[in-house]
Formats: sequence, C-alpha cells, structure tokens
Amino acid sequence: MRLFAWAALAACICAAPTLAAPQISALGTPAAPTAAASDPQAAAAVRVAMRQETLPPGGSLPEHRQSGERYLYVVAGRLKVSNLVTGEEQVVEAGKMAAEQPGDWHVAVALGAQAATFYVIDRGPADGAATTAANNDGN
Repeated sequence: MRLFAWAALAACICAAPTLAAPQISALGTPAAPTAAASDPQAAAAVRVAMRQETLPPGGSLPEHRQSGERYLYVVAGRLKVSNLVTGEEQVVEAGKMAAEQPGDWHVAVALGAQAATFYVIDRGPADGAATTAANNDGN
C-alpha cells in the first residue's frame, strides 16, 4: 500500500511538462484544464504534500475546503467522502481513491467497525496557498 502512495506522489511531482495533469473527478464536475497544462514553467511550480490519517470507527475529518486538488487513498477500512456543495457522496474502500474538487466544502467519515487509514495527497501552487483546510467557524 505504501508503494502505491509513493508512486502517486512521484506521479504528481514528476509529471512531464508536455502532458496535462489528470483530471480525476470522483466528486463534482470535471475540472477545467489549467494554465499548467500548456505552460511548462507553470507546471514546475507545483507543491505536493502527503500525510497519513487514521480515523476511529465513526470518526470524521472536520468540514474543509482547499483551493488545490486533494486526493484520498484508503489503505484500510471504509471512508465516506461527501461534497457538501453538490450533495454527492462516495464510499471508498481499501485500495480505492477519491478526489475532492477545489473550492467545495467536504467532510469524510469512517464507516463500519474498523478504523479508516488513508493518505491525503494535496497538489497546488508552490507558494503553499493551495491547501487551506478550515471548518465552518473559520478555525
């Protein structure tokens, strides 16, 4: 499982400048092509961050949104990812991945009796402004 996470991270970082970034749209509408897809220098100015999270059964991530792309790769357990703007929900099991649309509010909840362990992969501008997690009260 860690091998997949490292491969995903490497793919995000080492994407060839002539290739457009993949537009995964598990939740929400497909994203429009970005300037980075046609400008090699813009493609080089990308920051990718990855962290592992574990939620106990019934546990959840607070409501959040980010301006960049976010992917969730589930290693163990089941995770329900909800787009609070569109109302779309997706149940993601071990070995599967979900994508969150930039700018929309999301929440993730661990389903079942097993803890959910997953990787959060954020991709955005190199200045670090892409990942802005926040909850409803602005904290």
